[in-house]
Amino acid sequence: MSSTPPISVKRENGKLGISCYKNWLGNVKSKLANGQSAIIQVWGDSTTRNSVPVDGTPMRYPGQWAQSLYDTGRIPHTHGIRVYAFDNLSTNTYLLAQTVSDPGTGLFLDIYQCSVSGSVPRYFMHNHFFRALAAVSADALYIGHGFNMVNYANLTGEIIAAVEQYRSVNPFAPILWSTQHPFQNNTTMDTQWKPKLLEVAPILEINTDDTVFQYFNNAGKGNELYNNDGIHESTVIGCVPYVNMLNSWWDSSYAAPVQSRISTLALPSDAQMIVNGDFTTWTNTASVPDNWTSSGTITFAKNTSVYAHPKRGYSMQVTPSGTAQTYISQTISSTMYPHCAGKWVTASCKIRRDTGGTSSYIGRLALIVTAPSLGGTVNMVVADANTTQTAGFGMSVITAKIPSDATGITLRFFVDSSTAPDSTKSVYVDHFSMVPGRMPRAY
Repeated sequence: MSSTPPISVKRENGKLGISCYKNWLGNVKSKLANGQSAIIQVWGDSTTRNSVPVDGTPMRYPGQWAQSLYDTGRIPHTHGIRVYAFDNLSTNTYLLAQTVSDPGTGLFLDIYQCSVSGSVPRYFMHNHFFRALAAVSADALYIGHGFNMVNYANLTGEIIAAVEQYRSVNPFAPILWSTQHPFQNNTTMDTQWKPKLLEVAPILEINTDDTVFQYFNNAGKGNELYNNDGIHESTVIGCVPYVNMLNSWWDSSYAAPVQSRISTLALPSDAQMIVNGDFTTWTNTASVPDNWTSSGTITFAKNTSVYAHPKRGYSMQVTPSGTAQTYISQTISSTMYPHCAGKWVTASCKIRRDTGGTSSYIGRLALIVTAPSLGGTVNMVVADANTTQTAGFGMSVITAKIPSDATGITLRFFVDSSTAPDSTKSVYVDHFSMVPGRMPRAY
């Protein structure tokens, strides 16, 4: 078996452009070498939405990479290359967008794209999760998200939620998440997005690549790299460093079966810090479940039609109204403080939000901590507002390091964090969870 090392070209400041190396395309190359078809899945935004799909979007770098694999002879002559694009505008299915080559053997390297302009990972984590991400047994996953998340306060939680939910249906696909490239006219991506991804990637055991980001900066972020908007890479020169990056991963990967790891959402959750996180005890289903408190005007219902867990068969439906913030809360028992004082804790929930309406602030998880070092009681972390959301259940995650002098810890769920709640929209909750450490668990 080959033991080809990762690319060892030095990057800026003496750092490697590729981190957390795990033979990203090992499964793909192994299948191709053994006369099998293989699949690479692409999950991204408008920068990866390409390959002549039905809406006429110009070919961006995943499709150009597919062409390059053929043109450079990297793909075995026994295999063809096809690109499928998820059609979120009409059929909500994958459509064949591009056939690069077809040798007539019935063997292919297929690239499946889940890419929607203006989206964040949540878009495919809810209604489209089973239609798109879970519908393909990918041998490797490439993620091209970041631009539309750049101003999120809870970036770490968003990244963790995306990776762990994907792994809950496909623990075998190694993951590569690119830092993308910088905005042309500001350094927001440099200072807010990129550091968060690179910090959390080793914890998640995913591959990251920063070489394109560095290339754009070192090249002075010239106009030729952008598509006249200072955001998107140009479909000619701007795509070249992405294709080169992906070809480098192809060349440094070797044929050997690789397993990513099982999602932490599938692991035992014996260390739960909250009580009745799945609402098993619910004395009055017209009110808040036992062990929880509520604030503001909220209509509660035990919904047996809209739920995520087939064995449970219900969700907690909450609908806000009135003129104040609405939320439910549970204060953590003081007996749990030794488990988390001075340490990381992670809270999560599986929720479905109604779409449309007037408010974008429904269904937001928050961690409320009281500590002298914080100057009193503060929201340590709050899940970001509801953007580019589709209907359907998906994970939300927040994580924070609790001060060693904490005297109060509360898990709060904002049904609507605005002071003008939208009474036409409901949130459906499958469960809440809070555990020590930096990774989520299901309740």
